[in-house]
Amino acid sequence: MNKFLTRLPAWTFTVVIMAAICYLTLVPRPLPDIDMPMIPGLDKVVHGIMFGALAGAICLDVARKRGLNQLTVILLAIAFVVASLAGGAIELLQSAMNQGRSCELPDFVADVAGALLAVMVARPVCGMLLRNRPQ
Repeated sequence: MNKFLTRLPAWTFTVVIMAAICYLTLVPRPLPDIDMPMIPGLDKVVHGIMFGALAGAICLDVARKRGLNQLTVILLAIAFVVASLAGGAIELLQSAMNQGRSCELPDFVADVAGALLAVMVARPVCGMLLRNRPQ
């Protein structure tokens, strides 16, 4: 699988994840209605997953193009900040667009938590995905 990962254009994963996040968070009804009971707090888990995926995608895109040794503490911090800022921007956009979506502090906290968790596991996960790739 690592040959497939390294042949993709730069920033592929980051762009795909960000496009999915924009669609899921900014479109008024991105998914069809289904008759399923709501689980309290599930949307916060989804927020954490989305922005954790964004931070992870940034790390993976850097590691696959520049090598795993480029995932320094500074780069991990940058990935965390970028994903967190994207989460904040999405919340503000939801409020400004007036399309039935709301700006919620708990959503932003979940975005930040997901991004933090992702950068904490980024090096070993990227290492597994890119095994046999020169450092």
